[in-house]
Amino acid sequence: MGFPSRSPLPDIHRPAEQFVTERLHVVKVVFDRVPDLTAAVTASLAELEQFLDWARAETSTTAQFHEFVARSVQEWETGESHAFHVIESETGALVGGCALVRRVGPGAIEIGYWIRSDRAGRGFATEVARACVDAAWTLPDVGRAEIRFDAANVASARVAEKVGFVEIARRDVEIDNPGEIGIEVITELVRPPDD
Repeated sequence: MGFPSRSPLPDIHRPAEQFVTERLHVVKVVFDRVPDLTAAVTASLAELEQFLDWARAETSTTAQFHEFVARSVQEWETGESHAFHVIESETGALVGGCALVRRVGPGAIEIGYWIRSDRAGRGFATEVARACVDAAWTLPDVGRAEIRFDAANVASARVAEKVGFVEIARRDVEIDNPGEIGIEVITELVRPPDD
């Protein structure tokens, strides 16, 4: 009689593959949505390219987004990051994206998000950021979340503040995008003790 084999790797904690907010469905990225993703980013390039180095006309192609989804699926399995499409419940349209990314140290996760330009100003970014925080708190190894943005990105600053993040640091960084001033603002939200 043998014993069950145990993986030498620690357990990988992952969030649910989809969750629903008041107006949005947030679902794990899939290849079927690549045309919608390409269209949403392309329609929003003027705004997105101000602060996101992946949002460029030359890289916002169907082929590039196929590669993004393939990489995202792999990173989901390894636990490095968890990327989602943001779908408007009322219309079924892809209106953005978000991710939980493990690159800010042990016990922490970084939250990133973007919303299609023609849906900006409706509170979708705040709604999806709150949903990402809720998803982060389902991961037993995560005790704090971060949102990072350039100091010139006042929209992201407002979202972070509305969700309850507080600024913990600022640091000089290289300017990668035309809207930036080269000051990265790091904000943090700590998991409540009863969660």
